[in-house]
Amino acid sequence: MTKPKPAAKRKHNFTASSSPGQASKTLCPSPNKVPIQLQQLLVNIFKNAFPTKFNSDLGAVIQEVKQNLFHRDFQNAFGKESSLEAYAIRWSPGRALVYLDIVCNRPELSANLLSRLDAMRRVSEQSSESCEILSSVGLPAAPVEPKSRQLTSQWPTSDPLERNVHIVCIGGGAGAEMVALAGYLRFVDSSVRTDHFSGHDEKSKPGKLNITAIDIADWSSIVNRLYSSLTTTPPVPKYASMSAQALNMPLVDLDAYEVRFLKQDVLKIEEGKMQALLTDATIVTLMFTLNELYSTSISATTNLLLSMTSILKSGSLLLVVDSPGSYSTINLGKVSAEDDSSPQKKYPMQWLLDHTLLEAATINTDQGKPQEKQWEKLYSHDSTWFRLPAELTYPITLEDMRYQIHLYRRS
Repeated sequence: MTKPKPAAKRKHNFTASSSPGQASKTLCPSPNKVPIQLQQLLVNIFKNAFPTKFNSDLGAVIQEVKQNLFHRDFQNAFGKESSLEAYAIRWSPGRALVYLDIVCNRPELSANLLSRLDAMRRVSEQSSESCEILSSVGLPAAPVEPKSRQLTSQWPTSDPLERNVHIVCIGGGAGAEMVALAGYLRFVDSSVRTDHFSGHDEKSKPGKLNITAIDIADWSSIVNRLYSSLTTTPPVPKYASMSAQALNMPLVDLDAYEVRFLKQDVLKIEEGKMQALLTDATIVTLMFTLNELYSTSISATTNLLLSMTSILKSGSLLLVVDSPGSYSTINLGKVSAEDDSSPQKKYPMQWLLDHTLLEAATINTDQGKPQEKQWEKLYSHDSTWFRLPAELTYPITLEDMRYQIHLYRRS
């Protein structure tokens, strides 16, 4: 469902901001507090996941994918393994850095995740203490099943304890979201643990993240390779120092990160599956996906958003990121049969999204009382630039990116 947009490189600096809940109409730079070392680790995940694919044939495959996407031929764009690999290699690394930057820099997102991860860590510590008590009196603790680096394709159950902090990435098959969120877990563990988890033992870890990526194309092999790259010790350069080798470790621990991939058209998903998918979701993301869903079917996409509204619990977040401006406009209505020159009505994707969540998704109360809102808009910006650090290295060229962002909280 994803579609790359042309990204022009800009040399200007923009210094505008928006207030919470309102969309700014000025370009806003993304204040990058993510260490360059962590950003390099993220792009290395893609390089290490596809080590033999950076060859002379890659450029031609990328151009073929771009042409198919331009003509909205998604079947051919994502119908071959080589096309999926080329897409993940070319577009997912830059997007992963954008998504990591968003999660780290938006306090509404970061604070939500930190509080939930901390709560899960506390539960884990209490469970460990219980095991130690059982062991001290000679009673066996429950056995721990060995972890696997193979992702699961099974639909989630209704048990909310199974997934701890659960993030659902609609249209997330290309792997940018799962890599970004793994980077965020490392960011929390290494960069801000002393600030947010002060008073705990230095060995304490934040809670577990469970990611469900759902996409219409079969990205399972791509997600599987990226998950293995995330949870495996990366290769060390031949002449690396002993200290560098000693510090070499996986980006995330298997115990802290679990990924599930589901091949499913979300516009045709069964109600029971949707309920199981979203019933305990902490965050739902639609990254460069919502505009394509609207372009496929406005009514089905509206029903999807309303279904999400009825299932998600209070406090859950919905994060939408997409191409800015004219790249994300939706045509409504058909040209009149009597007058071929009758223009179609064009609406910004943001307007349709706000209309659905903030107006259509309301509950009628007693007569004379205001309608009960189901969503609160926390943050919105219609044009933000993310600029790649000059020090970043990658086998092929990556580009700066401009995007719109909208964040909502379920009331």
